Amino acid sequence: MATNSINLPSSENKNHRSPDAVDHSIPVPTSEAFSRRAFIGKAGMVTAAGVLAPVLPASAFADKPSNDDQPKDLAGQDLSERYHSDRFQTLHAGQLRRKAFVARIRAAQEEYSVDIPPQPNNGDEARYPDKISVGTKGLKHDPEGHVDPVSYASLLKALKSGKHEDFEDIILGGTTKLADPEGPLTTALEGISNAQLAIPLAARLDSAELAADHIEVYWQALLRDVSFSDYRNDTANPLVLAAVKELNRLAAFNGPRAYGHVTPETLFRSTALYVDYEADAGGTKGKYVIPPGTLEGPYISQFLLKLVPAWGTLASLPQTRPIQKAGEAFGTDFREWLSIRNGIRTGKAITWESGRRYIVTGRDLATLARDAGPTYLQVLQILLAAPAAGGVGAPLNPANPYVRSKTLSAVSSFSSSFIQALVSLAAPLAIKTSYYQNWYVNRRLRPEDYGGLVHKILTKGAGYPVHSDILNSDALARTFSAFGSYLLPLANPEGAPTHPGYPSGATIVAATSVTLLKAFFDETYVIPNPVEVDPTDPTKLIPYTGAPLTVGGELNKLVNNIGQGRNFNGFHIRSDISASQALGEALAISILRDHRYTYNETFSGYTFTKFDGSKITI
Repeated sequence: MATNSINLPSSENKNHRSPDAVDHSIPVPTSEAFSRRAFIGKAGMVTAAGVLAPVLPASAFADKPSNDDQPKDLAGQDLSERYHSDRFQTLHAGQLRRKAFVARIRAAQEEYSVDIPPQPNNGDEARYPDKISVGTKGLKHDPEGHVDPVSYASLLKALKSGKHEDFEDIILGGTTKLADPEGPLTTALEGISNAQLAIPLAARLDSAELAADHIEVYWQALLRDVSFSDYRNDTANPLVLAAVKELNRLAAFNGPRAYGHVTPETLFRSTALYVDYEADAGGTKGKYVIPPGTLEGPYISQFLLKLVPAWGTLASLPQTRPIQKAGEAFGTDFREWLSIRNGIRTGKAITWESGRRYIVTGRDLATLARDAGPTYLQVLQILLAAPAAGGVGAPLNPANPYVRSKTLSAVSSFSSSFIQALVSLAAPLAIKTSYYQNWYVNRRLRPEDYGGLVHKILTKGAGYPVHSDILNSDALARTFSAFGSYLLPLANPEGAPTHPGYPSGATIVAATSVTLLKAFFDETYVIPNPVEVDPTDPTKLIPYTGAPLTVGGELNKLVNNIGQGRNFNGFHIRSDISASQALGEALAISILRDHRYTYNETFSGYTFTKFDGSKITI
């Protein structure tokens, strides 16, 4: 029997063809090669760079079906002549079938040719036999909060084997299920694979960097009910000033600065964390950058303030939120903290006040970030709708081939429905990418876990190796004064999700979605009629009259808002959400790259600005 193979590229091959060129080296198998029945019964082999894969069935690609696939009428008569006569030929049918095949193969070749980068681990898991540096929430723990060795071994067994039955045998500490450790082992038909994207080496448990990240999160818990309108350089708010003072003292703090200083107006603003391969090819070094536009204007992005134009003819929807009771905190009692760690529900619930308001505090932002839901589709609506309808009316990216078309409008490719589909696709792909790092590379502890170590050091004399900066911090002393413990006050009764902390899943969803939107729209467009929340009435918006705000800058700011909302909950720290920005961006770029092979239109590529300020064309 004749065979045809699809040659996968060597991982060392970095020379990629133009997406517009048809790769005639990709064979389309003939109908004589395989019948459907033969394919089902046998597996083929591809040998390229030592990779094994099944040979695709020829009957799926030939211009004419094989004999086994001929259509039959009810009497069993062959109807192939009827369906394949010139009278019934469809324009471009064979060409489109081949083009779809070639596009899928060439996109796969492009992604396969990307080397697997170093995935460094900081060594803490092996360094501390009691696993104090590891995120073990949901597993079984002893009365001091140390993970049960048998329970942890059951997790490791599943992670190493990848077998579904082993995941089902993981020993839990309560009834709360683990957050999808098996999901990253699935693959997808769009975008690069999980293992081909990397983040910098996680900071060690005993490092000043990890201490600084947690001091910032303790300040966020203390400032949870302070209005963002007090985050200004002329503020008189004593908590804001105290947070700025302490963060300025920390040499290892990686938050943004203005002229070398943390200020009230840079407090909890955006940073993105990239792997710095120039500094270290092994991927251990990271480089923090401030995404463009994120230090401009109000703390909250315009896309969380502008009215959401509903689909169809319905009126715009106000972006107000339910109000959680000020001062409410969870997990500050050790017994309650231990229950949360084991995944046992405490029976407590959030107290909601009457009414709704715009996002004006960290607690409001935490409420949004616990379930951002359709936020990015709402952003798409805001971008598309005209200002008169409550939207922004953002122009499309100038490279969109329909922008200057004299005769055509976009309804499928390059249309709003196309970007809507990509944005909807972003979430599951981003989560799998994040969880690969969470479960299979880092397994770093969560802020609530780190707070438990700090609490036991200061109340029980435990000898955990955390940096002295956190033990001597003003934020920690104020937390004890307010709550009677050194545990991190949480904004919800369940605490963080049951997966390790580095990076942040919600933030990578935001970064992936925003990168797709930046590619689709003109990011330089200045947003008309910008607004901010009325400092005297959080149910109202007033005009913002400061420096111009662009689509790109406000989209970048949105990613930080979602990420810092997770931090205001006590779920993550700065390095978690900063690494997620670069990770989500890389995933989105791979999705856009895959689609370059599918277009018929003349298209020079999307050009947009990355979180590090550099330009890229896809």
